[in-house]
Amino acid sequence: MAKRQQTRQSGHESPPGVRRLLAQYQRQLDRQKTRIVALETEVKTQHLRVKLLQAIRRTSTATLHLDSMFHAILRVVLQIIGADYGILLQMHPEKKTPLYGVQRGKDGSAVPLGDVSLKQRYRRQALKANETALVRTLEAPPPGWTVPRSKKRRVSLLVLPLRVSGRVVGVLELLRLPPSPPFQHQHADLVATMGHQLGMTMENTRLYSESAKRVKQSSTLMELSAILNSTLQISEVLRLAVEAATRLMECEVGSLLLLNEEGDELVFDVALGERGREVKEVRLKVGEGIAGWVAKTGKSTIVSDVGRDPRFSRRVDARIHFITRNMICVSVKSRDQIIGVLQAINRRTDRLFDAEDQRLFESLARQVGIAIENARLYEQVKQTFFSTAATLAEAIEKRDPYTGGHVRRVVDISLAVGEELGLNPEEKETLHLAAILHDVGKIGIRDVILLKQGPLTPEEFEHIREHPQLGAEILAPIKQLEAVIPVVRYHQERCDGQGYPEGLKGEKIPLASRIIAVADTFDAMTTDRPYRPRLGDEAAIAEIERCAGSQFDPKVVEAFMSAYRAGRISSEALQAEDNKAREKGKVRSVPLVTAGFP
Repeated sequence: MAKRQQTRQSGHESPPGVRRLLAQYQRQLDRQKTRIVALETEVKTQHLRVKLLQAIRRTSTATLHLDSMFHAILRVVLQIIGADYGILLQMHPEKKTPLYGVQRGKDGSAVPLGDVSLKQRYRRQALKANETALVRTLEAPPPGWTVPRSKKRRVSLLVLPLRVSGRVVGVLELLRLPPSPPFQHQHADLVATMGHQLGMTMENTRLYSESAKRVKQSSTLMELSAILNSTLQISEVLRLAVEAATRLMECEVGSLLLLNEEGDELVFDVALGERGREVKEVRLKVGEGIAGWVAKTGKSTIVSDVGRDPRFSRRVDARIHFITRNMICVSVKSRDQIIGVLQAINRRTDRLFDAEDQRLFESLARQVGIAIENARLYEQVKQTFFSTAATLAEAIEKRDPYTGGHVRRVVDISLAVGEELGLNPEEKETLHLAAILHDVGKIGIRDVILLKQGPLTPEEFEHIREHPQLGAEILAPIKQLEAVIPVVRYHQERCDGQGYPEGLKGEKIPLASRIIAVADTFDAMTTDRPYRPRLGDEAAIAEIERCAGSQFDPKVVEAFMSAYRAGRISSEALQAEDNKAREKGKVRSVPLVTAGFP
């Protein structure tokens, strides 16, 4: 017995208690190693989580620009998670439709994003209310992904819905292609930790973008309203309204249709572009087409696909060879009465018209209605003013039976020349009034001189020469005629300085005065007077040509001749011939070759 114990001791065998103790220590050591590995893994995971959250925080505070932020966030996520490709989609929280999206590769390059369909099975599953991050293995990249072609098409996909207050505001999708290892559930857990912060970042960006858009639209609306109210010319108001609609709604075409006097048809009063003339010839019955429906009901409407709307009339598109895809259409009112319809057609961006656009467009339509009403009232007042001025001129004209119709003819000739010279609406208006009132000063000329049958004495001629200054003095108290007064005062000046009352030269004479001088002279020469018979048109034109550069402005003479050749100017005698020809059923041809024009 003692001998066996001695043998075991000599073989260094441990007693059973020692072996059990060593085994227990080993198990504890293994457990500690396992815990250390788990802690190391957890530390690494936490480090990645912190790194992700810090990167997202830095990126989200660096910019609020949607495109820059999305690309920066996606680039960071791809680097930390180790994905080959990624897509970040922004969703509308109520409509659950994509608003914006970007795709990037692991090397940091931006990749074009194709059409994203929410009908994909994995996307439908990810958007469920109780779903967090999920991992899927697919046989091929999903539709919408732009990835290199490869024989090994099996891909690993990680999808994270981004939620705020239970609503999906975005989706993060990551893709690994062979030979990259597939995603594991720990990857899903890792990205899930940043879902809320990334969702909040995305929602804040959306709200900021919408707020910035509203501020910009409101600012644009205020600017356009100011522009609309900057003129009282009805044609200019209508043109500006169409331009405002196009700019505010970011669309291809804006149109304004006004009701005719009978109130049963819509007319394109303003039509811009190459096919403007064809558009202006189109008439829509009230109730016809979408615009007709709005005019009939007074209700605004948004049509995202006109091809599916039974109200849509293709007649206008067919006439002008245009394709209408979508539109927003609102009524234009004046004093609560519908006077027309404002349309914005074909949105230039991918985003369709929405309720916010409709609200903004209705605000513009109200401004347009007010501007049209003001312009029409101004037009009525202006016409009354013009009629009053014309009546005054005619009353003065009746003192001399030989000058009947002189004012009307001078007005017609002056406006034809002004059109040829390209005067703007305000300049034309001034010219029109000045032509009506150019001889108003003759009210101060004694009848014995004004109606004298023979030549005037030097004293009488000096008295006649007072009429431009008298006319200016008569009109001086009328503030609205401030621009007209100098035209009336200087309509007898000559370009060579030999005119009256002040002997002005060249450009110092108002352009309207230079125009009226030519018109006045042409009518005087081609009208019978008690002291001489009228000249023929060719002789009168030759005389005007001869005096170009001395008595008359050469460019005004050139414009006069151009208008005459085009048939927009005629003498009293030719007008009488035209009337006789019309009575006999014949039409006089306009001479294309006149004196001085071979």
